[in-house]
Amino acid sequence: MGARLRLGQYAKNGLRDDLRSGLKAYTSKGLGGSQRAAARMAGTSRTAGRLHGVLEALSRGEALPAEIGINAAALAGRDAKEIGDAIAEAIRPSDGTLDAEASRDAVAQAVSDLIEQVPGVDLNALTPEQIELVVERYVAYDLSHRIELDVGSHIQDKAPDSAAAVSRIEDMKGYVRECVAAQFRSARDGGRRLTRSAAASIANAVIEETFRVFEDYLQ
Repeated sequence: MGARLRLGQYAKNGLRDDLRSGLKAYTSKGLGGSQRAAARMAGTSRTAGRLHGVLEALSRGEALPAEIGINAAALAGRDAKEIGDAIAEAIRPSDGTLDAEASRDAVAQAVSDLIEQVPGVDLNALTPEQIELVVERYVAYDLSHRIELDVGSHIQDKAPDSAAAVSRIEDMKGYVRECVAAQFRSARDGGRRLTRSAAASIANAVIEETFRVFEDYLQ
């Protein structure tokens, strides 16, 4: 109820203080705290690990794991968007659930961000920094999508009109992505770099710390 009250106020006025208060209540009361919230998002962490592994294998010309269902040869000659869509489908196959669709969309959006920043980028030959960027953006998009699935309809219902509803939800998702990016920067500053073996655990730590930022907001 606390989350709905605060997010309802945010839907009406667009104030970031009400958004932060709403996310605090959503995390602490709705999800049972940052640790439980991160556990709920364990699938995102695992997918982040698989995404890093696939991109790194492609960049090194290595064979992809059999369970991924694609191979580098099949991607040869295809443009970046097609490769990104193929990776999204292979890493997170559609199962008819909203969570799966959100995750697939997050992978595709993360790849699109890289393509926008580096036109003509070869997804079969990414640098470690480019791989980190894709994984970071994936986690940010997926977390913001999941929160939208949980509370987006309430914000839409309480907003004064449809244009305001769209604006509020995009602002909320943008704020979540900002928080995720800040936690990835903190991890890098602390010497933690994304590697094939560490990507999933770092993603999990970032997600938990992001929820802790929400939970610790002082009203």
